[in-house]
Amino acid sequence: MPEASLARELELHYACCAVVANWAAGKTDGIITMEEIETNLTGGMQQVSELIKALMSA
Repeated sequence: MPEASLARELELHYACCAVVANWAAGKTDGIITMEEIETNLTGGMQQVSELIKALMSA
């Protein structure tokens, strides 16, 4: 990750934030629909938004 090297060089603190839309990919015989993935992604992005707002107000 070039951004991590650059942040370290500039002595910037950084963190990684990721959203998992399909927690059990390949672990079941069932078919996971795009609707389910989109629902999980939407919920995850809402949590990311709340996290960023909390960090910005800290």
